[in-house]
Amino acid sequence: MNPVIEVSQLNKKYGSVEVLKGVDFTITPGSVVGLLGNNGAGKTTLIQAMLGFEDTNFGYCKIFGDTSPDLSANTKHKIGYVPQEAELLPWMKINQIIDYTRSFYQHWDEKLVSQLKKQWQLDNNQIIEKLSVGQKQKLAIILALGHSPELLILDEPVASLDPSSRRQFIRQLIDINIDKGNTILFSTHITSDLERVAADVLILKEGKNYYQGGIDELKEKFIKIYVKSERPLPEDFHVPGIRKRQRIGGHTMLLVEDIARINLDAIKTTYQATIETEQLSLEDIFIEVHA
Repeated sequence: MNPVIEVSQLNKKYGSVEVLKGVDFTITPGSVVGLLGNNGAGKTTLIQAMLGFEDTNFGYCKIFGDTSPDLSANTKHKIGYVPQEAELLPWMKINQIIDYTRSFYQHWDEKLVSQLKKQWQLDNNQIIEKLSVGQKQKLAIILALGHSPELLILDEPVASLDPSSRRQFIRQLIDINIDKGNTILFSTHITSDLERVAADVLILKEGKNYYQGGIDELKEKFIKIYVKSERPLPEDFHVPGIRKRQRIGGHTMLLVEDIARINLDAIKTTYQATIETEQLSLEDIFIEVHA
């Protein structure tokens, strides 16, 4: 199965500042991938490089086999994109910009567009420059979904939406993926939203890949281990992948990055210890990764 997105050894500098440092990943058809990273991790730069809005210094990006920035018209028709800040023609009315956008595409899902306008209380006669930030973001999402793209690339698309609208949008993404098998790359800092819609996550840290894979698999790797032993663990006690160690009452808490590498039975036997484990939420893991 050919990947929808292929990124290899991508490097991007602004002057002497290296923003992307050899980013390397693929996304297969039908995947819903959440893109996570702190501000400045390179998420927006990565998306803009993929779409051909930014030149790169090394490496390459491919979408549907076309290398950015030389994406063919056919490939561009397969993509729906929502940036962090909606770039809309302020003097137009909502119905005018929808008609204008529709004119660029052979297929337009009028039923979906009408449904979303109704859900999000957008009136055809509203002038864009008079819309709130959240309303503009809703309109940008509608314009991106209207031509039923095979690939949706969304850069913080719900940051300006209220919780109710965020849930509606996320539900729509889930429905699209189930019904049509679209591929979705979804950048957000709201981990609870990502968990509702994505099965996989790509974490950027300081311009590099930190993790790509299933959210459930990531949660199984990051575990808190509570060790209660007859005597305190020695200062030189070490287990593979330990990120944090803390004494809490009669327990020692260990935060580990890959529990599969740790022999819990050996710890129990050596220190006459009882052990309990606790799985972290995606938000907790994200915070720990960037601590």
